Parts: sequence; C-alpha cells; structure tokens
Amino acid sequence: MLPVVMISLALGLRQMSMTMVAPFISTYCKNLIGYTPLLAGLAVGVFGLMQAIFQIPFGMLSDRYGNKKMMMIGLTLVVVGFVVAYFANTIGLLIFARALQGSGAVIGVAYSWVAGLTDDSNRTKAMSILGAFISAAAALAFVVGPLLRGIMTINWMFMAGAVLLFANELYILFFVKDTKNAEKGNLPKGKDLGALLKNRTFVLMNLAAFLNNFIMTAVFYAVPYYIDSVTGQAGMWKIFLPAIVVAVIVMRAAAIWADKGHMNPVLTGSFTLSCIGILLFFGKNSYLFLLTGTTLFMCGYISIAAIVAINVNNLVEDRYRGTANGIFNSFQYIGSFVGALVTGAIWGVSENLTWIVIICMGIAGLLTIALGKPSEKKDRKESDIQ
Repeated sequence: MLPVVMISLALGLRQMSMTMVAPFISTYCKNLIGYTPLLAGLAVGVFGLMQAIFQIPFGMLSDRYGNKKMMMIGLTLVVVGFVVAYFANTIGLLIFARALQGSGAVIGVAYSWVAGLTDDSNRTKAMSILGAFISAAAALAFVVGPLLRGIMTINWMFMAGAVLLFANELYILFFVKDTKNAEKGNLPKGKDLGALLKNRTFVLMNLAAFLNNFIMTAVFYAVPYYIDSVTGQAGMWKIFLPAIVVAVIVMRAAAIWADKGHMNPVLTGSFTLSCIGILLFFGKNSYLFLLTGTTLFMCGYISIAAIVAINVNNLVEDRYRGTANGIFNSFQYIGSFVGALVTGAIWGVSENLTWIVIICMGIAGLLTIALGKPSEKKDRKESDIQ
C-alpha cells in the first residue's frame, strides 16, 4: 500500500497547498501591479476553470501514454505554477501562475493509477485512502492556512507548497511503478466516450459528484465566516480538526458497507447527513452547533466523494480508466465552480436563502440516488464502454 499512500500524499499536498492560500488571494491581489476587483476574482476562479478543462485530456492521455508520465507532467505544472506565483508582482502574472496550477489536472490520473495498483479485493481500501487524503487535506487547509499566514507571507506559502510537492514528486518518479503500458492505440474514440456517457450508473455518479462538490464549495465559502466570529482564525482547528478525524473514520466504515452491496443506502444516508449538518449552521453563534454541523457535513461529504469514485472505477476496465476518471473529475470541478459562483451571488443578498439553496442541492443529491437507483454490481467492465 506504500505506493498508494505516496500517490495519495502527493494529491493531498497539492490540494492543501491550493486550498490554504485560497482565502487570502483576493486580499493579496490588492498589493499587485494592475489590480482590479475583476482581475482578483479571475485569479481566484481560474484554477477551478482550468481543472475542469484539463481533467478529461489528462485522463485520455494517461490511457495512451501511462499514468506515471501524465502524473509527472501534471505535478510539474503545479510546481512551476507555485514558483511563478512566488515571483509574481503583477496581477496578470499571478493569474498566469494560477492557470498553470490548475492545468495540472491529475486527480483523475491519480484515481486511475491507484485503482490499477490494486485488485478488486483491495480497491475499496485503496480508493478510500486516496479520497481521505484529498478530502482531509482540503479541510485541514483551513487550519494550516491561517497558522502559516501568521508566520510567512503569501508568496512564501506558494514556495513552501512547491518544495513539498516537488519532494513528493521525486519519490513517485523514482520509487512508484506505473501499472499501465503505453499503447498508441489506447486513446479512446468518440464512440467509446459516447458509450461511457450513455451508461446510466456512470451518469448518476457524475451528477452525485457535481452536487456533492457544489455543496462542499458553498459550505467552505460560508462556514469560515461563522467559525471566525466564534473562535477566530487561529482557533479554526477547534472545529475542523475533530470534524476531519470523525469524518475519515465514518468514511472508512461507509466505504466498507457500500462495498458489501449497500451503496445506494449509504449514499442517500450520506446526503442526508450533509443536509442535517447544514441545517445546524443556522445556529451560527454557537460553537456546539458549528462543531456538530461541520462534523456531520464532513462525514457526508467525504463518504460520498470516496464511494462515487470507487463505483466509477468499478464500472470501467483499466485501459479506459483514465478517461472515465477525467470525465468524473471534470464534473466535480464544474460543481465546485458553479457552487462558488451561486453562493457568492446569493450570499450578499441573504445568508438564509443561501443555506436553503445548499440544502436543496443536498436533497437533489439524495433524490438522484434514491430515484435513479444506480447499479451496485461490480461485473460491469468492458460492456459498459463498448
């Protein structure tokens, strides 16, 4: 499992490095030459946009040239983007750096690689490890970010991310073997993609992932404001740390239960947990309400993220796994982009309306699984994409 852990660590460090600076970028942009509010917004949003654009190409190319090559290219783009951001003194250069960081769209490649490293009996465990690293890193960034911001500038936070990620990249380069041989004929054709997109369960998993990320981005946009008013930035760990610990434990149990043929009840239950957690955010002035709400939400979010990814990888055979994961992760990032856009637009009008919309998205996710009833069988490989 060490290769799985190292790949997961690389994706976790990447996720944390990107997320921990995100809350400070808009204010950091004010110190750069050429600043305007519009360009600052572009600097924040261009990362997610580039992720959505490049997930599918990276996934398709990994099917043709191998996971390791595309992982190295993607991580290198992220590292270079961090370094460029460190030296950026104009808003235009920072936007370019953020675009570079976003173009290293390797999450789909990582899921494909981890799935290929393991057999069916160990795949659930391996995929849940990767999902836990990525999800926990995103949440933990809200703890680490303010702490680092107290001892270093934003540009040095970029450089710290570059150094950590580059060190992990070197380990993967020299010590982790690829599981897929490069095959020039392995690039999927239009009919293959069409068959994949016609698969009902695959479409439902993508829709669930879109809604889950919509909710996640919306919650992480709003909740830090509440936590800051109760604990202060330096005390955010009092909410996020226990929530992460509990959520990872629950996710592991949920993944095992889903693997035993109970995926649909687990997913509907997870969306229900998210909705209950969000309801508790109406008690925004209470530490107990914020802690309980964040914990329940994180349990639901991380469980959904892990289980839908596992099911997507159970749907396809290895030679098209990168393409399938690329499509899947594009839907997730589009969900994140739309979630941030909608939440930002509504938040200034009404906080309560924002939470109502987010809860409606959770109910939509619950109904997607409950009414759509995606297949839970694991014997759906080649026939699904041919």
